[in-house]
Amino acid sequence: MSQTGRLDKAFSSKRLWTKWETKLWTLNFFMGTCTLYASRVALPICAVAMAQEYGWNKTDSGTIMSCFFWGYAITQVIAGGIADLIGGEKILTYTTLIWSILTLFTPQLFDFAYWSGYPLFMLLLVRIFTGVGQGFHLPSMASIVSRHLTAGDKGRVFGICLAGSHFGSVIAVCRFDQLDLVYFFKKLRDHTGQERETGDGKQRKRFFQRSTHTRKGEKRTEWGGSSVNSAVPWAVLFSHPSFWAASVAQYCGANAYFTMFSWLPSYFSDSYPHARGVVYNVVPSLSIVVTSLIAPFMAARLLSRGKSITFTRRLMESASLIGMAFCLLMVSATSSFYTSLMVFTLAMAARGLHHGGVSVNPHDFAPNHTGSVFGGLFVEHK
Repeated sequence: MSQTGRLDKAFSSKRLWTKWETKLWTLNFFMGTCTLYASRVALPICAVAMAQEYGWNKTDSGTIMSCFFWGYAITQVIAGGIADLIGGEKILTYTTLIWSILTLFTPQLFDFAYWSGYPLFMLLLVRIFTGVGQGFHLPSMASIVSRHLTAGDKGRVFGICLAGSHFGSVIAVCRFDQLDLVYFFKKLRDHTGQERETGDGKQRKRFFQRSTHTRKGEKRTEWGGSSVNSAVPWAVLFSHPSFWAASVAQYCGANAYFTMFSWLPSYFSDSYPHARGVVYNVVPSLSIVVTSLIAPFMAARLLSRGKSITFTRRLMESASLIGMAFCLLMVSATSSFYTSLMVFTLAMAARGLHHGGVSVNPHDFAPNHTGSVFGGLFVEHK
């Protein structure tokens, strides 16, 4: 086999995207993450009405909402490794189909659960499997972005893609066909696969050769110097203080965010029963959409001015955590709906800065094993 042929075989599955492909995949991942979170936030938004219909108390509501994360967290541990091994593009089509179907038929499945005589067991099963299906999305997305972008673009693009999670919360009440996303993933994968096999062959080969030097440069930046096909350097990661600092920061921020994410609708409904649901369901989520879209560009701006990756990530994450902590401490002093709404809106906005901080750290820690590290570091994320 010729040298060029070996390069094609080695790098065709992880070649760098063109500018057009980067824009297409960024939009695709943004909308895919948006759809995923729209389906996820549906139950918390409907929790009050469903509790009245099925006779749930606070414990029942909390158990049914939280059991989703049992399946989600367990799946994330292995999802990233699988995505790194066989390719996230091959996984997303099928896992998206799983959670789309379960979301689409949630009302019927809940009715069936009560008809079966084992309501709690069936409800937990539905929610856990929904979590399993959604658990593959973010690690697979992280793995794909890491394979096809340079170090300078990974953080910005991945941060924008993650911002779709908050935009999905805003449009959760809109009607759309989630199964269209499965078709879109398949068509996009087929298109990029065909493009690798047709047209501009010589230009592509030269591009692969140029990207080889970039890939080798990225290998040297990874702790432990691991190659793409080697084992994840967990021992090196676990022995490094920065990894644990990022993990603790991730846990603290995610714990605060998902408490708000799951319970804000119930909190406002109980505390201010005459307030309009569309206001307290949408306004806090809109604020985090704005800041989560701005944060990757803020981080990129700092890096372009010569600030180190460590300084940039610390600054963005510190602003996020301190801002959230301050706002949540102020909640107990509020006494009116609009004051509470403003405080929670600011808290959610502060969380959005996280997308320029720890959320993109897996790309910094292990660029050749981003999916695996994302799943390990962010197992407490959701």
